Amino acid sequence: MHNRMTFKYFTFLILSGFCFLGAGCVSTPKDEIIWGLPGKDKIVSRYEKPYDQVKAAAITVLKRNGTLIGDDLIRKVLEARIDTAKVFVVLDDSEPKITKVTVQVRRGGVADIDLASEVDKQIYGQLLVSQ
Repeated sequence: MHNRMTFKYFTFLILSGFCFLGAGCVSTPKDEIIWGLPGKDKIVSRYEKPYDQVKAAAITVLKRNGTLIGDDLIRKVLEARIDTAKVFVVLDDSEPKITKVTVQVRRGGVADIDLASEVDKQIYGQLLVSQ
């Protein structure tokens, strides 16, 4: 009886460990590795607008919805908190006349593609208003 209980206990521990390891890690635009479940958490858009105008629109949207907590000028990453979610907005002006915007949202260890999509739409709307 005792051996059977010990076997079940260790089997449970091993399976739990595999589940934990299987959850994996997710990288953020700030080159941080965080624990998280894999999933679609990014929306990418391209605008024929100057970098400064797109950045201003993104900052306005992030401040309107939550709190801007970071502006990495080297990596061109804005970081914000909206409710309990971490929101990253990456701006890329490497293509001529195009600014690429990537919105990534993680809520705890889970992807939140709905909020990423909403932030992306609001940035687009803000660009239309601020012409």
